[in-house]
Amino acid sequence: MSGSLLYRRVILPRAFRLALPAYTNELILMLKGSALASTITLLDITGAARTIIAVTYTPVEIFLAAGALYLILSFVIIQGFRWLERRLNAHLHARLA
Repeated sequence: MSGSLLYRRVILPRAFRLALPAYTNELILMLKGSALASTITLLDITGAARTIIAVTYTPVEIFLAAGALYLILSFVIIQGFRWLERRLNAHLHARLA
């Protein structure tokens, strides 16, 4: 087996499966961190919520909606990566007859 074929069929799939849980955690931490570091120039969910609050003067409802949006985004990301992990590691689990 040539070196490039070895990497493509053996080493890279294994490395991807091993790195996926850490990448998932990093992605969730980045999502949560964007709420804390809302001073960046891009308008994130928290920044958009503050802009809406400045117009409507309803902070409780807007921050609850922003929190729900963060919760939904986290749930979708976690479920997506959980599905990907199950699919990539399907050969490691015993099959029921």
